[in-house]
Amino acid sequence: MLIYNVFGRHLAVKKTSGGWHVFRADLAERKFSRLYDIIIPGEMTEDEIPGWLGDIFHEAASERHPDVKRVE
Repeated sequence: MLIYNVFGRHLAVKKTSGGWHVFRADLAERKFSRLYDIIIPGEMTEDEIPGWLGDIFHEAASERHPDVKRVE
């Protein structure tokens, strides 16, 4: 599972046979909740995911959290 800090919010992304699934990630407890309203196209590569998440959540950017970074 790929874990990203998306403007201060932790999201996990997992590749499945049906495409990419997105989860809210609680890193302290290692719990993941599926988010069904965030779609990542199945043909997207792992390297393209940070840019895609940045485009979706760009309004959440702040001085403290200006970008999307892979955490794990």
